[in-house]
Amino acid sequence: MISSRLRRLPSLFLLCPLSSGILLLAQSSTAPQTAPDSQDPLQRPAPTKNRDAHKKELQQYDKWLNETVSVIITDEERSAFKKLSNNTERDNFIEHFWFLRDPTPDTPENEYKEEYERRVAYANEHYAAGMPGWKTDRGRIYVLHGAPDSIEASPMGGPYQRTAEEGGGETITYPFEIWRYRHIDGIDEHGQ
Repeated sequence: MISSRLRRLPSLFLLCPLSSGILLLAQSSTAPQTAPDSQDPLQRPAPTKNRDAHKKELQQYDKWLNETVSVIITDEERSAFKKLSNNTERDNFIEHFWFLRDPTPDTPENEYKEEYERRVAYANEHYAAGMPGWKTDRGRIYVLHGAPDSIEASPMGGPYQRTAEEGGGETITYPFEIWRYRHIDGIDEHGQ
């Protein structure tokens, strides 16, 4: 009953006694003016500009993880990168990722990164087949190990005489290439 009378008044100041002091309440007949930033976050429209920029940034990191370095990143590194919560952490991770692979960290150039990018470009130019060259079997091997020491090519396929190390005998084949490497880092002469 009291509150209905108070609503009819154009403006009212009410003093309420509290144990620690006095509380002053004000009621106005006009709606309170609020700053645009003080709106209820659930009621105001979401800023699409920031959302789109954030989405593009996440796509950039996703591309780095799933395309740029997908051939050389380890499972542990991939898992750690996915757990990062902000772009500063991601940028630091990427910088550290390349730093760990740099054979001469005291120089401004990162020779490993430059060679990796050169191999990806070469693979894309020479081994593309309906997809980027680095995604093909030959492109992936080229990016990982570089140019082979020798290539035995059979571009037409057909009858093929297998060597003794391949089991000997004759077979009919599709087009193929055999790439031979004298040395691959991390693999000994026995293939282990």
